[in-house]
Amino acid sequence: MTSAELFEAERPRLRAIAYRIVGTPDDADDAVQDAWLRFDSVDLGTIDNPAAWLTTVTTRLAIDRLRASERRRETYVGPWLSEPIDDEPSPDVSPEHAVMLAESLSLGFMAVLERASPLERAVFILHDVFAYPLADVAGIIERSPAATRQLAKRARDHVHEGRPRFAPEPEDIETLTQLVMAATFEGDVETLESYLAEDVVHISDGGPHYRAARAPIVGPHRVGRFFLGLAKKFEPGMEFHVVRANGQPAIYLTVNGDPFMLMVTNWHEGQISSSFAVRNAEKLAAFHRAWAAST
Repeated sequence: MTSAELFEAERPRLRAIAYRIVGTPDDADDAVQDAWLRFDSVDLGTIDNPAAWLTTVTTRLAIDRLRASERRRETYVGPWLSEPIDDEPSPDVSPEHAVMLAESLSLGFMAVLERASPLERAVFILHDVFAYPLADVAGIIERSPAATRQLAKRARDHVHEGRPRFAPEPEDIETLTQLVMAATFEGDVETLESYLAEDVVHISDGGPHYRAARAPIVGPHRVGRFFLGLAKKFEPGMEFHVVRANGQPAIYLTVNGDPFMLMVTNWHEGQISSSFAVRNAEKLAAFHRAWAAST
């Protein structure tokens, strides 16, 4: 195989790793592209395992990009959510890691990973999500096996502390979503709250330039009132689109064809356990381009 053929075969897996590390599709694509440029400039005969070589280089480039963005994230106005993507091709992983792979792509899970350091995040993604042996991960991040085990433990602690309840989407997800939207636009508070779990949490990411809740909203009453408030902001030219984002069903709102808001919800036993809304139009740019190209 040529260098290009080898690389293209690995691209979906490399992008999946890079996106989970950096949380932005453009940065993930840039990391993967930079890995390709380096791969294309070396003699294939000097690389024993091209897939491992590409994983190492892509991971290190993604970590560098995440570190470069840390200050911006620390000073960001309101909650920080990853930039959403449309559904990704399924990388080749074992069946037992399929659930973890899907969960790790969700906006809620990626929000939890923001608590981890760049190295902790990379170790967790490589080992716990993609099932790389810790010895291999240690070589990728250039740390000792003992230090890598500590990074893995700290990452798991962060995930355990903040992990949202996650369950496969209900078979009747479309019906449930329609019922929630109907109750919201009809102002039916009692029915709306019946679809919200007692510990439901809503997180909005509006950034410095777009109006959104500046802190998580907790509880069925407060979240329900917030949803009702959103419904009242319906304006001419606004359209609702049922889409998929980060492996989950989502509602995408546009105004005159421009991005307005994307919202995903996590369901647990017939109720919404958490919801995440990206209002920052800059963070919707990559998603919007992919969505517009597919419609």
